[in-house]
Amino acid sequence: MAFLYPNFLWALTALAIPVIIHLFQLRRFKRIEFPNVQFLQEVTQQTRSRKKVRHWLVLMARLLALASIVLAFAQPYFRNENGTVVAGQRAVSLYLDDSWSMDGQNAAGRLLDQARTDAQDVVMAYKPTDRFQVLTNRFEGRQQMLLGRDEALAAAGQVEGGPYARPLSQVMERQREALARSEAPVKKAFLFTDLQRAVTDVEQWSNDSAVQTVIVPLEAASADNLAIDSVWFGNPVRRMGQVEQLNVRVRNYGSLALHNVPLKLGIDGRQRAMATFGIGPGAQVDTVLNFTNDSPGFHTGTVEIDDRPITFDNVMHIAYRTTGKLHVLLLGGGDPASDKDIEAVFRGDSAYAFSTQPYRQVDLASLASQDLVVLNGLPDLSSGLAGAVREFAEGGGSVAIFPADRVDEPSYRGALSQFGAGMGVRDTAAMRVERIDLRAPFYRDVFNSMPANVDLPLVRTRYAITPGPAAEVLLRLQSGSAFLSAVPIGKGRAYLCAAPLGAAGGNFSGHALFVTSLLRMAELARPAGALYHIIGGEAVVTLEGVDLPGEAPPQLKGAGGMALIPEVRRTLGGISIVLHDEDIAPGTYALTAGSDTAALLALNLPRKEGDLGAYSPEQLKEELAKHGITSITLLDKTGNELAADLKSLDQGTKLWKWFIAAALLFLMLEVLLIRTSR
Repeated sequence: MAFLYPNFLWALTALAIPVIIHLFQLRRFKRIEFPNVQFLQEVTQQTRSRKKVRHWLVLMARLLALASIVLAFAQPYFRNENGTVVAGQRAVSLYLDDSWSMDGQNAAGRLLDQARTDAQDVVMAYKPTDRFQVLTNRFEGRQQMLLGRDEALAAAGQVEGGPYARPLSQVMERQREALARSEAPVKKAFLFTDLQRAVTDVEQWSNDSAVQTVIVPLEAASADNLAIDSVWFGNPVRRMGQVEQLNVRVRNYGSLALHNVPLKLGIDGRQRAMATFGIGPGAQVDTVLNFTNDSPGFHTGTVEIDDRPITFDNVMHIAYRTTGKLHVLLLGGGDPASDKDIEAVFRGDSAYAFSTQPYRQVDLASLASQDLVVLNGLPDLSSGLAGAVREFAEGGGSVAIFPADRVDEPSYRGALSQFGAGMGVRDTAAMRVERIDLRAPFYRDVFNSMPANVDLPLVRTRYAITPGPAAEVLLRLQSGSAFLSAVPIGKGRAYLCAAPLGAAGGNFSGHALFVTSLLRMAELARPAGALYHIIGGEAVVTLEGVDLPGEAPPQLKGAGGMALIPEVRRTLGGISIVLHDEDIAPGTYALTAGSDTAALLALNLPRKEGDLGAYSPEQLKEELAKHGITSITLLDKTGNELAADLKSLDQGTKLWKWFIAAALLFLMLEVLLIRTSR
């Protein structure tokens, strides 16, 4: 037992006063003799010894009553395991976990509602003069201020769920920063959280003797949850009239198998596809939703499941653009036959806008409006033209280079060096293409398998093209050298063929593989950009194929008139916008530059909150002991006793009320002894 005000114990010297009074009140017994006692009533004789004992009992009751009063003023308490009690004003930090996982339920209701109530109970357990911080995962600047009790009660009652989930190590650091600004002698930090494993990074926690931390766990009754994990298209480009395959990955974080779960796809406000799936406990499943693109331009959509009570991960928003036509430009070098072969691939397809120009009269400014530029049969390749097409590829376009039968090798070597490739001597030994790399994304969606006896193209004349280390060899010759390779250049690609397309080069231009390869080069031009982006915390959104002209900042506009100005970062890799912890609801947003819509962006909440796996109080205590953390206490009591329990942790188990009761008891005992002695 210890005392909050031990100086009051000097008042125990006052116990000498009743002793002195008692000694002065002692009287001697006198013997009085009566000559005749036959007429006296019979009375109970009180012996001298019995009266003396009663006097001592009265004295003891007085001493105990006075001692109890003195001890009560000294405020005795039992020390708890966290250390000693310090008198004075207190600075208290309250963290309320407002992540989406706090939508979980238990017998007492929603976890976030319990956190709000418990935090308010803690505030009321302290004095009106104490100061409080109310912190959430939003990490707003105003949350670093210390508030009065009424303000803290209001702030705790207004906390709502949001898209942010912070590691608890960051939360504790934020609390300690706020409390460090206070001069209060007592500093406490409380965390009301469900202890999700994804954020409970115990290995990053540390002891802090200046701030005692108390964690109040809120356990959900069930960790079952079904979440849409990711969504992606099977084809790289959205085209008019094309049947799209939208792949959806769903995760089951629960312990029960689910059957016939409906999955819906809505595009531009219309339901376009629906499917059902089954999934085992703790498993993931991929399913496909098929629909047809029936209009060009920007489109928005949602992929939905129905799962409660955790609903934030039941919807995935998507945004994409359907290309009306792909623009293909042919720069011919004087081989009309192979030029016609290239033209035949694109002229008959309404999805392509095909044009041709002589390579010596090319309008370099027109390259920016193209998707694929084909250089066919050029006898020489100037550094100026090579630099222009390289710049075009860096912006996201595709370039295909087919050499002539006879070329100016020095000019080609200089030009190909800009694409990281080298060029060797001309070889006229006939040789076939040996194999197709079906693992390469270029052909992955075209060929599922290749027969062993397939008739592959025959090559008669070729140049030894050596692509750089970052290149991907799509077709190889029997000698092992590259026949067709793809070289990444910025956001685009350059496709280098080792052989001319004319009859002297072989039969590649008459092979079905030639048509497939050219179409894929065009389809993979101008990347469509990300189907969606994840928000929460600082999110960097890369804008692929988007140009923001001028110096005026763009705006991000959403439903309900919501608008904000994001930070714009311009680098050599392109343009991106940064969302700094803005409170943005998930959905689709228009990125506007002036009166024009530059892009549609689909913003979704982080998926890591979907895993509701959490530490139990016992498991967390074991982790704290394992890492030697002693300044953090786990309090696994909730309900009406919470405020008293937290106050006990903060101030120890106070005993002054018991001593007041004891003083009253001893005074009553004294009165009883005095009255019965008459």
